[in-house]
Amino acid sequence: MFTGCKTNKPKTISEYQTEFIDYLFQDYKGEKPSASFIVIRDGEIVTCQSFGYANLEKGIKANCNTNYRLGSVTKQFTAMAVMILIKQGKLSYDNKLSDVFPDFPEYAKAITIRHLLTHRSGLVSYFNLYPEDATKQIVDKEVLELLKKQDSTLFQPGKKFDYSNSGYAVLAQVVEKRSGKTFKAFLEEAIFKPLKMNQSTAYGVNENIANRAYGYKSKDSVYQLHDQSARSAVLGDGGIYSSLADYYKWDQALYSEKLVAQKTLEDAFSNWGENGKDQEKGYGYGWRMEYRNGVKYLHHGGASAGFKNYGVRIPSANISVMIFTNNGDYGPYKSKRKATFLAGLFSKGKLSIPVATLIEKSINENGLTHIERRIEDQKLNGLKYDEIKKEDFFGLGFEFLDDDEHEKAFKTFDYLKTKFPNFFGGYYGLARYHRIKNEKEKAIEYFEKGLELATSDYQFSINKSKKMLKELRQ
Repeated sequence: MFTGCKTNKPKTISEYQTEFIDYLFQDYKGEKPSASFIVIRDGEIVTCQSFGYANLEKGIKANCNTNYRLGSVTKQFTAMAVMILIKQGKLSYDNKLSDVFPDFPEYAKAITIRHLLTHRSGLVSYFNLYPEDATKQIVDKEVLELLKKQDSTLFQPGKKFDYSNSGYAVLAQVVEKRSGKTFKAFLEEAIFKPLKMNQSTAYGVNENIANRAYGYKSKDSVYQLHDQSARSAVLGDGGIYSSLADYYKWDQALYSEKLVAQKTLEDAFSNWGENGKDQEKGYGYGWRMEYRNGVKYLHHGGASAGFKNYGVRIPSANISVMIFTNNGDYGPYKSKRKATFLAGLFSKGKLSIPVATLIEKSINENGLTHIERRIEDQKLNGLKYDEIKKEDFFGLGFEFLDDDEHEKAFKTFDYLKTKFPNFFGGYYGLARYHRIKNEKEKAIEYFEKGLELATSDYQFSINKSKKMLKELRQ
């Protein structure tokens, strides 16, 4: 009998996509809370898949019609409601908050509607005014009343960006005041019904939501219901429920003028800084934006009690990815990395694939041995990949740290320090690791070294380092 040698057949792109989908969503398989994702390309749904359970208690699995609470992905819809009112002539971007609510304190005369949309209002966070452990859920109109009791803003409106849930809760009340309808009713009349988003709604306290996913969080390796908090009933900043099937309709409407003119959408998809609109990385009207290899990515995450979501939208490549989950254990930026990876993977070579996911997969499967070679082995011909960047290891190390995978975090930061010795990130990461391990002297040493190398691009980490050094030295 003749026997020939076995050869490894090269993977197809389809097989490669399946392999990485299985890898990216492995934490949601089995008797666990769910993740659902959609890839939209050239106006078509390329794939829509779900893993895990929308309702663990009743054994209901998630699917593409499951309604998840969007968290801050809601801000896209709140901003659109404002843009529609402006189109109707009932509001202006330059209207002052005091024009809408004359009973606001003096500081409202300096806050415009555009400041609220672009997180440049300086309003105090209602998260600092209403405790997380309160027994009653706060709603938008009560946020408004809390803000009316403040005597100043955090900074002069317009002068800086400071992400503000308060601003979007106020915008929901602006919509009610100028439309004469409840925020929920206006959304349904002006957005959901015209787009036939029949499964989408703004949450009402104790309201029944069809096909609803319930939020969960694990404790001692057991998933517990964690569906609401004292602040999760506020609508304007995070209270919409929607499905991926409906989100597809929303995504497609943004290529049209069904709701507002394309010129209006261009403004929404541009950064607004102190000096007006520009094409820099930043924030528009309910959307964040950044540039990867010269390509503009629109994106936004959403985190609420028991829910973590993220979506990316790249109009120049006509591709979008949205991920919804009802597992509060994982941070939204982990989903951002997955969404960005999937966008590249399904773009037919139009977009490059971020290497951070290949790095993570290599570390999880093989450790840090021969990492560059192993990453090259995972690449598939016909797809474009980013270069390995220090920021990939930096972000990944903190994901490991956030997931309590301390040894993987240590090895990743140590590798970063060795490979990029003049980059502050490896030292800062190691300092954070040693602080968690209560190794005070090592933590101080690495914080100090990190501060020597840090640039202004990492101001948040610089401030954090100084604060932690002060605590460690006391």
